[in-house]
Amino acid sequence: MKRKNFVDIPMVVASGLLSIVAIISLTRILTKPGGGIDFYSYWLPGHFVWQRMDPYAAALEKRIPQLPIYYLDGPIATDLTPLYEPMPANTAPVVLLLSLLSRVSWDKAFQIWKLINLGLVGVVAWSTVNLFGYKFLSRHGFIVLFILCSLIATRETLETGQTTLLTLACMMGAIILGSNRQSISGIFLGIALSKYSLTFPGALYFLYKRWYRGLVVSGVVQCLGILVIALIGRTTPMNVVDEYVQIMLKHVELPGMHLSATLLASLGPYASAIQWFLTLSLVLTLMYWYYTHRPLDQDDGLAVPILLLIITMQWNLLIFYHRRYDHVAEILFLAVIVLWTGQLSDRFRLSIKERFALQGFAVLAATVWILPLYYLLGTSLYTKLFSLCSLIALVVSVFLLFRIAPGHTMRINSETE
Repeated sequence: MKRKNFVDIPMVVASGLLSIVAIISLTRILTKPGGGIDFYSYWLPGHFVWQRMDPYAAALEKRIPQLPIYYLDGPIATDLTPLYEPMPANTAPVVLLLSLLSRVSWDKAFQIWKLINLGLVGVVAWSTVNLFGYKFLSRHGFIVLFILCSLIATRETLETGQTTLLTLACMMGAIILGSNRQSISGIFLGIALSKYSLTFPGALYFLYKRWYRGLVVSGVVQCLGILVIALIGRTTPMNVVDEYVQIMLKHVELPGMHLSATLLASLGPYASAIQWFLTLSLVLTLMYWYYTHRPLDQDDGLAVPILLLIITMQWNLLIFYHRRYDHVAEILFLAVIVLWTGQLSDRFRLSIKERFALQGFAVLAATVWILPLYYLLGTSLYTKLFSLCSLIALVVSVFLLFRIAPGHTMRINSETE
């Protein structure tokens, strides 16, 4: 049954404020000079793909592409001094895709990539709204879009040229297509898994839904990527995998926004033990839910898998190495609060006080995840508060899993407005 068509005043006010923040953020990004430090890690190694060399080995050995380089937009590079030290952390499928932009000079390539990323913001927002069973061209769709545009993680992704939006959009697309087109969804998941540290919860989603063909296809995509790089670089697939590991270890040493780098940073060796305890507690809690609350019918609908996806995504952001731009994925948690815990929503068995408490926390978390509070609080306190909000979001997501209304283990109506 469709909801009554009424104007939710708090939602309208929130939409208005978020739209202002989103417009200011996007204007700043589009007019700010420089940037692109992370995209450079794919643009420069992409030259080696065209010169038939292994881009990962070239990055590890700090090589310079062979000169001169004739770009398709006209410039000829006779001297190429690296602006940054390139270190492509994504696996072969994304490196090969982005090597297409290496045929264009740096300034033009980064502008093109920035425009592509802006488009991907819309794709992520659309897929998020679609996944939750709403139409994108609705007040719910616009508020999710405004939240996504306002997140400081989104702004950072656009400024640095990260691949977070590309891989997240591919993961979301794979999930949406999975029930009907597993082969195509597997291709999208395979591309998404190029940033495996962020998107492996998507593979767990496929596993939970028993979309085995899609999983196999995603693995084939990754293997083909490795094989292509090995053929181009005249090396072996095992060497490419070894280079993956070397680059991953270099990135893990960088500062991040995960628990061990923020809330647990001062605890030294105890931080690892606390993370293991958190992980074990989560696993035991989910096992308890599975045997006591999971519906007996095999079709969980979308409500259960979506919450399991959010839980694994939040756990991932907390436990493993991640920088702030990866917290674009927080849009999934914010969406479940905005779209499914309103007073007219019957997705969960919640009291009025619980609904207000959840929405109040979402406002607080969104404030921390949107505003540059580090100017006011200082970097140390800000990063701790940022991670604390992610930790509480994990707890809230588990709480909601136990409160799913029985009727919503069935399929969600995709025509909900």
